Amino acid sequence: SHPHVSSRRTEQLIAAVMLLAEVILLTASSGALGDCDTDRDCQYNGECVDNACQCVPAFTGHNCERFNFVPIDREKVGAGLRSHDEKSLQRSSWGGSVLRDNDGIYHMWAAEMTKGTGIKTWITNSQVVHAVASDPSRPFEFERQEVVWPVFAHEPTVSRAPSGEFVMFWSSDYGQPKIPCTGQSCFGYNGTSDPSCPNDQQCTLDPGEPLLTFMSYAKNPGGPWSEPQLVPTPDGADTNMACYIEEDDSILCLARPAIGMFNYSNWRDVKNYTNYMPDLSGIEPDQAMYGEDPFIWKDTNGIYHAVLHGGGWDCPFGYHYYSEDGFHWYGSNHVKVYENIIEQVHEKALNLSRRERPHLIFGKDGKTPVAVTNGVTEAWPCTLVPEPCPGSNGTYILCPDDYCYTLAQPLNGWEDAL
Repeated sequence: SHPHVSSRRTEQLIAAVMLLAEVILLTASSGALGDCDTDRDCQYNGECVDNACQCVPAFTGHNCERFNFVPIDREKVGAGLRSHDEKSLQRSSWGGSVLRDNDGIYHMWAAEMTKGTGIKTWITNSQVVHAVASDPSRPFEFERQEVVWPVFAHEPTVSRAPSGEFVMFWSSDYGQPKIPCTGQSCFGYNGTSDPSCPNDQQCTLDPGEPLLTFMSYAKNPGGPWSEPQLVPTPDGADTNMACYIEEDDSILCLARPAIGMFNYSNWRDVKNYTNYMPDLSGIEPDQAMYGEDPFIWKDTNGIYHAVLHGGGWDCPFGYHYYSEDGFHWYGSNHVKVYENIIEQVHEKALNLSRRERPHLIFGKDGKTPVAVTNGVTEAWPCTLVPEPCPGSNGTYILCPDDYCYTLAQPLNGWEDAL
């Protein structure tokens, strides 16, 4: 062929390739190749508009995959539950389930460690207490009230029934002896356990007490509470159960991933709750749900969401999953919906060694997230050893200062939603 023709064709080909590259770059910058095609790509925490996710205020990220926290301003808001006893000594608490009453007052139910101990002794010293944020000028500042369930009672999660009842699920064992593990409570000082206190891997009872799941309900947040009912669970397992009650009184519960889910047509009829494994094939990359301490809610568009605690010692974070029907779940196990650094306006950031038991606080519509609560410890550095004895939960070995409290961190938009 003629050399000039060949050269001209080469130039035309180069120009076409350059034009195609420019189109690809422009398309990518508009989001068509990146962020989303549908609202599901935004994890239903926002809308897909022109191939870009527009997140609701409480979430952020290209795919609305992370909580959009605001730094804690202690001049404007409280930071959760940090109570003291009659001697002004610290009480340890571990995770708070929060609901808004009809009068606009927020109530919390939290696990509290007795006798001056910390989280290490949860299996021998935990009880459930009620707390109230009664000052509207200090949102998220909870003051401890009464003991709801004495030792042993742990991991309370409270749902609201359409008829108004407050419905609590928690772990307990009212068999003999009443205290699991060793049969007796331990002791501590100022919210920190004595080094002699056993952790949950040093239990000596044979056989060990099963950690059973109970349900009770009350018309008022301060009680009285109904007689506890045992929820049938596989092998008396510690379920970490968290539930959402629908408008028709049916119930949907999420437990530890290995246990799965529970449902039934009427939340009151616990003996007929059905246990099943959900479809996790939509979760990337390995079609599995991870973590523990689940919390489940339903957003303004009828989409179910779940947050679970993940990570090990010194690297706590949260997983987020979502579902259109409560059975088929989606999400990414590469994404951390929250991590362990808490920004503050007037103080240095908190670097948490543990951040677990996630619960959401909702605004006046009952659907819009305004804050996240967690059971946390601030103790750093922890002593990390290759093979902690008696196990990875050896609090005394890893984190000798096991004082813990229930932190509340506001989400973007909280002031408008309360």
